[in-house]
Amino acid sequence: MSRSLVLFSLTLALLVAAVPAFGQDRGGTFEISPFAGGYFGGRLYANTVVTTSPGTTATFAFLEPADDLTYGVRLAYNVTRHFAFELDWTSARADLRTPNQPGVSPRNLRVGRLRQNAYEANMLFNFGKRRAVGYFGLGAGAATLDRTDATIEPAARTRFTANISAGAKFFFTPRVGLRLDGRYRALDQQSDSDRRGCDRDGFCSDRLNRWSYNGELTGGLVFAF
Repeated sequence: MSRSLVLFSLTLALLVAAVPAFGQDRGGTFEISPFAGGYFGGRLYANTVVTTSPGTTATFAFLEPADDLTYGVRLAYNVTRHFAFELDWTSARADLRTPNQPGVSPRNLRVGRLRQNAYEANMLFNFGKRRAVGYFGLGAGAATLDRTDATIEPAARTRFTANISAGAKFFFTPRVGLRLDGRYRALDQQSDSDRRGCDRDGFCSDRLNRWSYNGELTGGLVFAF
């Protein structure tokens, strides 16, 4: 995951640095952006009992979603040239694996699947003009986690989520362009205020580890109207 985060951070820096300044006011316009790209999973905290071999089980404090494909769509309204409000839906489906860490046995064992659907509202702060527009954003919303593994039946669990993002839009024409986006997301997995607790869905965590983190790098077309 650390290598993925380094790549994620470098890509964001390049995106922001690569945006030149041109001159056109896009205030008062809508944009729709279908996209696809890479999902970089972090840790999904829960006390999970895994059958490692016939008659043998092991308990893990968290599982690790594998890197996989993500896709979705974003709808934005440019309030002014420098500020936009955006709604988005992002979906990813990844393998759930046991921690790939020294001293953990078994390591990197596939034990299930995770379907994550995030629904978020974002504030985008734009800079640059005309053909190239850079931005950074802050957002929050809800993520539905549909988790299947050795001990928990398929069930949707909804969690609070927040994100930071950065990217750029390059317009080939005034209404059609390419959008590149990098996003880092945090999901709250604990619903009570105790230092340690489990909710009714079987998610248990320490307050210090109540957050699950993942990232994404995506690209797609942007249509302005």
